[in-house]
Amino acid sequence: MNTKLDILEKLFAKANQQIPYKDITFTLGDKYVAAQCPDGNIGVCATLGTKVREQNSDGITFESQNNRILANAYVNSVLNYRVKFDGTGDIFNAVEFKDFNNVVMIGYFGSLVEKLKSKGVSPYVFDIDQHEAPVLPMEVQAKYLSHADCIILTSTSISNNTFYGIVKSTPEHCSIFMLGPSTPLDDFMFSIPKIKGLFGSIFPNNNTETLHLIAQGVGTRGFMHNMQKVFRLK
Repeated sequence: MNTKLDILEKLFAKANQQIPYKDITFTLGDKYVAAQCPDGNIGVCATLGTKVREQNSDGITFESQNNRILANAYVNSVLNYRVKFDGTGDIFNAVEFKDFNNVVMIGYFGSLVEKLKSKGVSPYVFDIDQHEAPVLPMEVQAKYLSHADCIILTSTSISNNTFYGIVKSTPEHCSIFMLGPSTPLDDFMFSIPKIKGLFGSIFPNNNTETLHLIAQGVGTRGFMHNMQKVFRLK
């Protein structure tokens, strides 16, 4: 990816002006990494199987998957608490997906798929983990993206460096909704015209239980009772 187009690098620079990366405490787990600011705010990023190791601020580069996960969690811990939310709750209740003709989901969100189907919306689903079901073969993802008018996009696409390629593959009129606890909620995300909504999470200040659970290797279901789903719309 051309670093000039790497939104994570730009978000990192903005966060570093607020609270330096070197001041962050990280909690590393099998499924998530958590970053905690000195003020107690917590941000997370899913690892998607990457064994993450800490990296000091002098060694942060954005080519490494390890470093991108750390940077994503850091960005969320700093920037996600400095914006005004449009609401709380589930994306299903905030967006009228029946208004779209071709809904593509990148990253399998099982409970959301079931809710959408209950309302007569059948998204075309893709996931890097081809064992998730039901998902379509990755070889046809570009074809489906090129015809989509709505994308529900996992925010782990930012840390795994697929974000820009996905956005670039969609039509100009496409509406993209970023989803998941890894979602950066900063205004800069809306500098990309196609992004119409950010659906992420925040945590109670100094929530040691969340950090402990992440260190124990739990996934989203394991700590979701501590997080609040929040969203911003454009």
